[in-house]
Amino acid sequence: MNSYAVKGTILLICCMALFLNFSALPVTESVTRTVERHYQNSDRLISSYGDERRDSSPILLESMGQYMEYLLLADDQKGFEEQFQLLQEHFAVEQAGEIHLKWQIGENISTNASVDDFRIIEVLMAGGEKFHDAAYTDLAEQIWDTMIRTQLTDGLITDFYDRSWKQQSSEMHLSYLNFTVLEDMRAPNLEEYKRILRGGQTDTPFFIEIYHPRDKSYHTADPETVNMIDQFLIAMQYVKSTNETPAKFHDWLQKQAKADNVLHGRYNRTTAAPASSYESSSVYALAVLYSLAVHDQEMADEWFLKLQKQAPMQASPSYTDIHFFDYMYASYAARLYEAGRSSH
Repeated sequence: MNSYAVKGTILLICCMALFLNFSALPVTESVTRTVERHYQNSDRLISSYGDERRDSSPILLESMGQYMEYLLLADDQKGFEEQFQLLQEHFAVEQAGEIHLKWQIGENISTNASVDDFRIIEVLMAGGEKFHDAAYTDLAEQIWDTMIRTQLTDGLITDFYDRSWKQQSSEMHLSYLNFTVLEDMRAPNLEEYKRILRGGQTDTPFFIEIYHPRDKSYHTADPETVNMIDQFLIAMQYVKSTNETPAKFHDWLQKQAKADNVLHGRYNRTTAAPASSYESSSVYALAVLYSLAVHDQEMADEWFLKLQKQAPMQASPSYTDIHFFDYMYASYAARLYEAGRSSH
């Protein structure tokens, strides 16, 4: 074989390796096409489950917010604008000069969820800046103003507000917080949120999940076990608010990566032993996002390898059985991870 043939063979092998590496990842076109073909119903709204279940599954604001996050990351202005129009048409309710968001589409839904509102405010503010459209930021500010008027308990934003009963929740899930929004919108009592997140740490690797503003008390979501989705969401808010790494949680996570490289969905709150046998694409996606947030590339690499083996990343996944929450977290984490790798 002459030198040109050898070089050609090497080039072909490199190209095939590159193709195989990237073909396992969601790209902009494939993710948006998957959403359109498998999750969107006839009204272009995103169902919680795809294919056979998309006409019968709930339509959640959570799903729209997650998709808008991805479209923003992918610089898809057309897709972002379409979701913005659907948001106003199906989820936004104007009442007495206020803009309330429904957490789910339905005739008798009169409550919001702060976690969803925070996400929508964040993507609209970022979308307004990236796409130079004041309509996005205007709506974000109206939603924020409504939250401040209706959803404060002792000066802190709690989980939800029921506009029919004109009553807000008395508790605050730490996993619902969004410190980027709280900081950018200059929330009242900003330092108090930092204090609460710091106070949620325990002698174990895990955070306490719930805070009651009125008596300044902490409460567990489950006295025996922790849900790793909640734990990662809280840990990332801790990092954002304090610019510190939660030492016990981080050390424990590193040990999991080095020991058997497996994350379970639930763990015993006291012993940190697995409390379930199942693995979750969302957990691995959040592990990647957390690792990137604390600039631990080695750990991000480990968890990304595990994420690639999960159902949403397979060649022919069953969207009937994959919740949109899981699909979008996997897609978002993969794109952000790959963007980071390509920039180095």
